[in-house]
Amino acid sequence: MKKTNLFTALSGLLFVFVISACSPIYYSPNTHNVPMLREKGDKRIVLAANDSRLEGQVAFSPEEHLGILFDAGTFFPRDDEEGDGGKGWFVESGFGYYHPVAKNFTFDIYGILGYGYVENHFPSTVTSNPGTTGLIESNLFRYGIQPSFGFNSKFFDAIISARFAGMQYFNYSGNLIFQSVDQVTYLEAHKSTYLFEPALTLRGGYDKIKLQLQLGPSYNLKDSEFRQDGGHITLGITYGFSR
Repeated sequence: MKKTNLFTALSGLLFVFVISACSPIYYSPNTHNVPMLREKGDKRIVLAANDSRLEGQVAFSPEEHLGILFDAGTFFPRDDEEGDGGKGWFVESGFGYYHPVAKNFTFDIYGILGYGYVENHFPSTVTSNPGTTGLIESNLFRYGIQPSFGFNSKFFDAIISARFAGMQYFNYSGNLIFQSVDQVTYLEAHKSTYLFEPALTLRGGYDKIKLQLQLGPSYNLKDSEFRQDGGHITLGITYGFSR
């Protein structure tokens, strides 16, 4: 029997999670910021990426049991051979409560607010739809809560988290007809939606510096067929330190 390596397994999961770039995509979930702060002065920096994104995250605790988060990410163009694809960016901040549970476990919960931009360009549709530009773009606002629970040690961390969020699209514009549907009208009909996004984060390394793997699906609770990525897998590096 042929052995399945980690890359093959992750590639299979990515195929399951991500909708093909041959259709417009209006949302791609960002990496969960799960710092697992444990005391005043704790800080964490994360750089995470995959083949279509680059993200940076910071978190710190200015007071005991209080955590503050900041995230930013850019999503690269994912164009096919006809030039069809999309891109975007997203920024987010949050604050919340954390509490160490015993020696190696931590619980936290954060309120989060995010703002972003998404663009889809489909020049292949212009020929069959004269007078259109094959372009649609929109801003989006996301709000929610994110509880998490994790095991922390010197060499290994394992964290489960869940993001419960609402999302609103606005300032959408363009002229894209896809599969005989006006995509501005489509986005207008789906301008408000709700998401459930669980995730598993694994970290391994030595003391302050660890490699990070995070994977998690994204479920649209209002319309399971909404044009979005079905989840995310990112690899990264994290540095955690205290005052």
